[in-house]
Amino acid sequence: MMQGLRDNMKIIIWITAVVFLVGFGVLELGGVFDMSGARSGGGGPAGIVAEINGQPIRYEVFQQTYNQMVNQLQQTRQLQEGEDSYIREQAWQEIVRNTLLVQEAKKRGITVSPEEIKNAVRYTPPQFLVEAEPFQTNGQFDFRKYSAELDNPNSQVPWGQVEAIVASQLPIQKLQEQVVAAAHVSDGDVRDRFLLQNERLTLRYLRFAPDSFPIDTTKIGGADIESYYKAHIEDFSGPEEAKLEVSLVPRLPDASDFSAAKERLLSVWTELKAAPDSFEARAKIYSEIQSNVRGGAIPAPTPFDGLRPRIRQGLQDVAVGQISDIIQEERSLHFFRVNSRGIDPTTKRDMIHYNEIAIRVQPGASAIRAARDKIAGYIDDAKKNGLAAAATKHGYQAQESQWFALGKSQNDIFQRFPDIERWVFSAKIGSVSRPIPSEQGWYIYQILERREAGPRPLDKITQDVKKALVRSLKMQRATAAAEQARAAILAGEKEEAVAARFNITIGRADGVTRNGFIGALGQDAKLVGQLLAQTPGEWTPVLQGKPGAVLFHIDGRTVPSEEEFAAMAPQIRETLMTERQRVLFIEWMQNLRRSAKVKDYRENFFDV
Repeated sequence: MMQGLRDNMKIIIWITAVVFLVGFGVLELGGVFDMSGARSGGGGPAGIVAEINGQPIRYEVFQQTYNQMVNQLQQTRQLQEGEDSYIREQAWQEIVRNTLLVQEAKKRGITVSPEEIKNAVRYTPPQFLVEAEPFQTNGQFDFRKYSAELDNPNSQVPWGQVEAIVASQLPIQKLQEQVVAAAHVSDGDVRDRFLLQNERLTLRYLRFAPDSFPIDTTKIGGADIESYYKAHIEDFSGPEEAKLEVSLVPRLPDASDFSAAKERLLSVWTELKAAPDSFEARAKIYSEIQSNVRGGAIPAPTPFDGLRPRIRQGLQDVAVGQISDIIQEERSLHFFRVNSRGIDPTTKRDMIHYNEIAIRVQPGASAIRAARDKIAGYIDDAKKNGLAAAATKHGYQAQESQWFALGKSQNDIFQRFPDIERWVFSAKIGSVSRPIPSEQGWYIYQILERREAGPRPLDKITQDVKKALVRSLKMQRATAAAEQARAAILAGEKEEAVAARFNITIGRADGVTRNGFIGALGQDAKLVGQLLAQTPGEWTPVLQGKPGAVLFHIDGRTVPSEEEFAAMAPQIRETLMTERQRVLFIEWMQNLRRSAKVKDYRENFFDV
């Protein structure tokens, strides 16, 4: 049993430790790997993929990290064509992060003693040992088995190598502990979170939406806009922001991929054409979409005109009980059995019910090669003529992003690859990015504009200011109407009669907490804060918020007991501390990355 573990660990240890050991000088590499991947004539030192604060990152180290990630992926599924560039980007981020952490630990003089290493091996073993089958009992880590093997003088486990891994990781753990040590949670913080989650309001309300009170916008002139801008300058200020042109070169299958997939599907389609009653059983086996658990059936009849265009076209003439032809969409193949068709008596719409078998079609090697060949020309054109013009020429879509600040893009690609976002705020206006790989394809960005922190120049945001002014004027009318409604209700008029007179409905919201969600009114934490300051059982003053001018009646307020608080406080404190430590470390890591001097030579070694 232990011999198998030892053999596997030789691989596991090498893969896990390589980044950390290189950083601490435990392992020296050089001339070990074939450098045939390097391209002649490229910039940068020979065999060096990057320099991070002057420290060279060798090609073999990068490739080993990449191989580790590929191996991890292949434990769950096969690597798809074109995913290599995406995984290389992830490997790059991991190497930069780990190298900076190792450098910072050294800079701070963080060391570990032999005793600390041995204690860590015994009491907090590395994850790959925790998950190793010989140390498991009923699927759980068995500390007794582990301790027995650790104390076994004849153990075949290479404990020296395990200690080397732990010795490389402990300084990083100590560094992380130092960084997050400033995180603090007060008793008030715990109570605030408790009330946020557990104090609840029950409301009914009359909402006066600003858009229901139109104004004559032709009377709004430049002087009005300028006056509003000056009076609300804080509303038109902000941090440094950027705007991008964004385009995606998709990873799409080509004709040969669809042909091969259709050939695989054809036998099932032929069988079901002859025996439609077997559709459910075959859908559970062959279909790759969620409805396969129901035999490919949709829950209920659906409007025919709501189907996607190719599906609608393919089902146009298929009779009840019959099987459609195989229908090709952008990344998939489908065929259907029609169960029913008819006109809904209420909506008068054409309805259809069906079972479906669908398979995804992945792009093959030839499709990926063709996409990569197109990318080079696309980027050249984008640099010369702009990304939008190049997209039109090459048949891709491009669109402008919204303005966003550093760290506030809410862009999944930027969150995974933060150096791309940093490039947005450091490169020249008009710069075009390298292709950024993703599961969908390759994203290309062009920096359109940046605006400095502080008040935005009026001539750049005139339409935004006018829009705010128009809403403000509408809000004034909505508020005046709400005040009239409140006065009428307080004078004794029934709220139903008031609602009818103003052509609005009475809304309800139950279980409203401090998180700000108010049922159909949506999210408005500021408005909820005002409501919590009001007296239950009464009509509130007219409150203004994102939904407009609103008149609330607080029907009830549930305040949890001190006993409930005492029971939940320890878990809340732990959760808050974890959250704050995480945020503290992320922000620290982002600052460390921003200040790092990174020279990137990857283009000398790898395609997109």
